[in-house]
Amino acid sequence: MRRSLCLVAAVIILLKAHYTPVKGTDPEYAQGAVERNELPHREVSPFIWLIGVPEPGDPREWQQNLNAAVDPKHGAFRVTAASEEEKRKVESGEITLQK
Repeated sequence: MRRSLCLVAAVIILLKAHYTPVKGTDPEYAQGAVERNELPHREVSPFIWLIGVPEPGDPREWQQNLNAAVDPKHGAFRVTAASEEEKRKVESGEITLQK
């Protein structure tokens, strides 16, 4: 007898995480916060990451999650929706998210 397994692919929402470091702190600290949240990501410019999050992908929720992973004396995240152009680049493979 053959069993079939139905895999449900999680829908990934693309968001943009902007990090503002406190002057004199290590900017690499932000990368660690993204990685601690185990998100597919790509830094697209200094202190700006595209991040893939599960649906519903609420930017406020992910801003809280990222800020919970950093000490406010080092900096803070602001999370917004990714642009249509950024979404297109990720979908086309022009920008590849890493884990």
